Amino acid sequence: MKLHHGKRTPRMARAFTLIELLVVIAIIAVLAALLFPVFARARESARATSCLSNMRQLGSALTLYLQDYDETFPMNRFPDAAHPLGGCTSSNPSFQPEDTLQGSSYNWRRAVLPYVKNFNVFQCPSNAYAWRQGGDETNPSYPPAAAIPASYSFNGSFFHEAVPACWYGETLVRPRYIAEITAPANLILLLESRWEHPDLGGWFLPRRGPGGGEEGPYQSHSQACNWAFADGHVKRTRPQVTCTDLDWTDRFPNLADGCQQLNQLAQEYR
Repeated sequence: MKLHHGKRTPRMARAFTLIELLVVIAIIAVLAALLFPVFARARESARATSCLSNMRQLGSALTLYLQDYDETFPMNRFPDAAHPLGGCTSSNPSFQPEDTLQGSSYNWRRAVLPYVKNFNVFQCPSNAYAWRQGGDETNPSYPPAAAIPASYSFNGSFFHEAVPACWYGETLVRPRYIAEITAPANLILLLESRWEHPDLGGWFLPRRGPGGGEEGPYQSHSQACNWAFADGHVKRTRPQVTCTDLDWTDRFPNLADGCQQLNQLAQEYR
């Protein structure tokens, strides 16, 4: 027998068996199933924080507006050449307030734009409907470069211009004044909306978003939504909490009160 001195006999590489490969693939699949939801929640948490920051900036812009306009909030919608100032036109004011300003070319988003100077502030990265129907309802009156996305809306139960006319018996629609608010830390100012309207009232609580099904009208982040308040602070909570610890109308009547229909609330908030 000959010996090969100084040389090693090369080893044959051992191949994985089919069972071993299947075990490895199964382990990877289990790890992926565990990690993907974690990554998704982390991504959504970051988006929620970004949306909250946008709301804080819009709240600051509204504060600057109040300083420049004698503590008067911008109207939800303003009159223009085709939409003159008028009164309540709602056939059933207890359903929701309506007036002749729907379709106006100017609203509160346009009014605060000079104070933010950044169109991106109006868009929440979680909101898949920010450009639904072309974004903000005033966009058809402006060039594409001036288009505003729609992710944040006024609390229509207080700041809709027709509330004083439809709910308080006043003659004309009008803006709201800071002097009217008694509990600014509880009064909702801005909310996250999936609709293009400049406001979304509490009457939307039992309704659905544009996608229908179990999707609600307010953009959510892991079941909770961001809210900005009349005193400037922002927080995240589920919509149903707005019916207990928070407020849609301060000390004023709330005729179209969606809080009476929380049993119809979309599943995503539960």
